Amino acid sequence: MLYVDGMNGVIGHTETIQWLYLLIGSKFRLVVKTSLKLLLVFVEYSESNAPLLIQAINTVDSKRGCKQWSNAMEILAEKDGVDTELLVYVMTLINKTLAALPDQDSFYDMVDVLEEQGIHWADQAPPPRSAPPPHTAQTSRSSTRGETTH
Repeated sequence: MLYVDGMNGVIGHTETIQWLYLLIGSKFRLVVKTSLKLLLVFVEYSESNAPLLIQAINTVDSKRGCKQWSNAMEILAEKDGVDTELLVYVMTLINKTLAALPDQDSFYDMVDVLEEQGIHWADQAPPPRSAPPPHTAQTSRSSTRGETTH
């Protein structure tokens, strides 16, 4: 496990948490990975840090005119060049943050925001990219022979 010196300083400086959250929207994989790891350390350090992270997320995303957790959801929604390590870090951060929320209302508010952005797709395996979906392949083969499928 990683330990960060000066965690109390980080806890007291919300701009740092906002900055780390903003960095997970970077186009550079290493920056995203490091930011996610640091945010995980922050959330794991104390359960009282989860609401601080959510406040930072609210601040950043409201300034950008986006929904909460939009940076994290963009990583989960990425279709090309999916990095499974980043997906694991994002889902772990979301899960640990949700688990540490102080009340059910906060929990369900966050879940609603995540569901509006498609978090339910994260638990479904994407179809293989090399082969077309079965119904597409069957339709195209049938249509080349002049047959129709019903």
